[in-house]
Amino acid sequence: MTNILIDRRQFLKSSALAGGMLLSINLPLIKLANANKKTASDWCIYVEIKPDNSIVIASPVMDMGQHMKTTGPMILADEMDLDWELIEFAEDCPTFLNKNEKGEIGYAFSDMGTGGSHAVRRNWDYMRNAGATARQMIIDEAAAIWKVSPALLNTRASFVINPLTQQKLSYGYLAKGAAVRQIEQSRVKLKQIDQYTIMGKDTKTIDLKQIVTGKPLYGIDADYPNVLQVVIHRAPAQGAKVKSYNKAAALAVSGVLDVVELQQQNDKIGPDIEKQIVSSGVAVISESLWSAMQGKQALRTQWLADKNHENQSSELQQQNFRKLVASDTQAKQRKNDGNIDQALVDAKYVADHTYETPLFAHACMEPFNCIADIREHDATVVVGHQFPHMVAEEVENLTGVDALSVEVINKRMGGGFGRRYERDFLREAITLSKQLKRPVKVTWTREDEVERDFFAPAYVMRVRAGLDENSNVSAWHHRQAQTRGGARDDCFPSQIVKNYRTEHFESSSKIPTGPWRGPSHLQWTFAVESMTDELAYEAKQDPLAFRLDMMQPHMAHEYAGWGAEVIDSGRMAKCYESAAKMAKWGRELPKGHGLGIAGHFTFGSYAAFVIEVSVSNKNQLVLHDAWGAIDCGFAINPNHIRNQMEGGFIDGLNAALFNKVVVEQGQVINNNFHTLRWMKMKEAPKNIQVDIIQNDYPPTGVGEPPTAPAAAALANAIFAASGQRIRQLPIADSISI
Repeated sequence: MTNILIDRRQFLKSSALAGGMLLSINLPLIKLANANKKTASDWCIYVEIKPDNSIVIASPVMDMGQHMKTTGPMILADEMDLDWELIEFAEDCPTFLNKNEKGEIGYAFSDMGTGGSHAVRRNWDYMRNAGATARQMIIDEAAAIWKVSPALLNTRASFVINPLTQQKLSYGYLAKGAAVRQIEQSRVKLKQIDQYTIMGKDTKTIDLKQIVTGKPLYGIDADYPNVLQVVIHRAPAQGAKVKSYNKAAALAVSGVLDVVELQQQNDKIGPDIEKQIVSSGVAVISESLWSAMQGKQALRTQWLADKNHENQSSELQQQNFRKLVASDTQAKQRKNDGNIDQALVDAKYVADHTYETPLFAHACMEPFNCIADIREHDATVVVGHQFPHMVAEEVENLTGVDALSVEVINKRMGGGFGRRYERDFLREAITLSKQLKRPVKVTWTREDEVERDFFAPAYVMRVRAGLDENSNVSAWHHRQAQTRGGARDDCFPSQIVKNYRTEHFESSSKIPTGPWRGPSHLQWTFAVESMTDELAYEAKQDPLAFRLDMMQPHMAHEYAGWGAEVIDSGRMAKCYESAAKMAKWGRELPKGHGLGIAGHFTFGSYAAFVIEVSVSNKNQLVLHDAWGAIDCGFAINPNHIRNQMEGGFIDGLNAALFNKVVVEQGQVINNNFHTLRWMKMKEAPKNIQVDIIQNDYPPTGVGEPPTAPAAAALANAIFAASGQRIRQLPIADSISI
C-alpha cells in the first residue's frame, strides 16, 4: 500500500474564489523508474466543495476511452462519502508536475499517465487514502463544533451525522474550518468493500452526453487565442527528404501566411539504433484549417528517397522471418526451463507449427493534433497525450523553457492504444511555435496518421510442443522473429510446462514500431492458444478440458513481466470456466457452426472469451455471439468493465480479420480506410455477454486484456466450424466475411 505522508501543510485549504472552499489533496510524488520518492511541495486541487454543498471534481487521471475520467473521481468520492448526484465534473484533467533530484520530470500527485492498463492499479491506494484523509478532516471539524469524539460520528452523502442526536452538518458548512486542521495518518481508516456506496455499482460515463452530442471535448475541437492553423506535407516514405515544392503556389491560396520546411528528427534508442520521430516535411501556416489544407495541395512537393529505407518491405520482411524461425540459425535465448531438447525427443507426439501476424495500424478515430504556445519563459500546450509529463519534457528539451513552467491542458483523447505515447505530433507543434513566435495548432489527416504510424510489430512465431504418453504438454519451444521488441513469454504456458524455452531473432528492420493495445499480447496469445487447441485436438480431448487440465494445480507463480508480481493459474481457469458456461460449451450446434475459446493474462488481469461462428460451404464467415469473462480484481465500475470487454474484444477481432499494413520501399500503401479494411458494425458479434469474476483482489486494468484472446478464439472457432486451421493473420486473406 502506498505510504501517504501528511506533513505540516494543511490537507484542506480555503479559497476566496466565488466564496467556495477548495479541497486540496497533498500526496507524495509518484516516482519515475529511477527517481527517489519524496513528499510533494505543492498543492494539487482535485475537489472543490462550495458553501451550498455542491461539488466540482477534476479527474486525477487522463482518459482516452477507458473511462478513467469517471473511475478516478469514483474512488475519491466514495472514500470521501460524497453525494455523487451533487458533483459536477471539470472538463479537463489538471497537470501537476515535479522534478526529482536528478531533474527528471514526473507527476506531483496522482499518476496521470494512461497506458499499460495501469491507471487504476497505480492510483488505487493513492486516491483512496486521499479521500479517506479528507473525510477524517471534515469529521474532526464537526466533532469540534459538537464537542464530541470524532469516533462517534458517521458520514453519508456529503454530510457528517451524529447518530446519537441525529444532527447533521454539510461538508459545505464544515469545509472552511476543516481547512486549518491537521491529522495523523494513523487515524485515517479506509472503507471496506461492503461499505462502498459508489464503487462497485454501474455508473455511466460522466461526459457521455457531451460525447454523443458532439461537444468540444477533444483536442481536435480545441481553439486558442491568436492561433495559427498548420497542416504539414510529411515525407510519404521513411527517411525521405524534401527535394522541391512550390512555395509561391501555396502562398497564393487565400489565408495562407507562410510555408516552413521541417527537418527530420531522430532519437537514439540503442547503441547503434536510431528511431525516426519527426519526418521531413513542409508546413503550411494559415488563418484557417481549410486554407492550410488547400495550401498543402498546392505545394506539389517532390521527395528524395532514402536508399537505406528503399528495401523496407513488409512482405520481404515476413519472408525473411519465416526463413529464420525455420532454420537452425542461433537465436537470442530468453527463457530456458528444464531440458527442452530431451523433452521433445521423449514426447509421444510433437506439433510443429508457425503462426504469423502482420504490422497493425493504430487508426485512432481522432487524428493527431496539438496546440503549442511557446513564450520566452513559459509555455502552454493543449493536447490529448497519454503521458502529460512527456509534453512538458519535450518543451524543455526543444526550447529550454523549464518543464515546471509549462501549462499542459489535457483533452480527452479519441483513442490512443499506445500511439499517443509517441512524441512526433508534440515536437512539430512545439518547434513551429518557437520558430514563428506564435501559438500554432498542427492538425493531421487520416493519411498522415497511417503513413506516419509506429505500427505494432509484425511477428512470425514457430512453436514446437510435445505431448507425453498421458497427453500432458511436456515440452514447449517458442521461436520467433519480429520487427522489433520482445515476447510475452512470462505469461502462460511459462511455469505450467516444465520444459520451456523461448528465443527470438533481433531485427534490423527500419519500419517504425511502437506499443499497440497490449503490446505483443495478442500476437503471443494467437500462437499459444492456437497451438493449445491443436494439441487438444491431437490428444482427442475437449479444448476447454485440456486447458483446465493445463492450469492444474491452481497456484500463483512469480511473474517477471511488466504490470504484475504474480500470475495465478486458478484465476485464469475460472475465466475459462465462466466464459464456457455462458456459451453453454458442449451444446449441439447447427451444421457449419463452431465455438472457439482462448484466454490470456495481461498486465495483472485475466480474460477468456468464447465466440460462435459459422462458415458456409462457400467459405463465408459469420460471427454470431461471444461470451467473455474477466478477473480484474475488485470491479470499481462494472458498467465500464463490460464496455471495455466488448470494445477491446471487437478491436482484437478487427486486428485478426483485417488490420494489415502493407509497406513497400519504405512507404505505406494502404493509408486510409478504403484500402485498410476495418470491421463494420454488421460484421461484429451480435451479442457479447460479459461476466466479471467477483473477488476482493486489488483492481487491475481492463483497457488491454480483452483484446489479447480475440484472434486465437476466432481462429479456433473457425476450425471447429470448418476444419480450417488459421495460422496467419489477417484471417480475411483466407476466408470471406
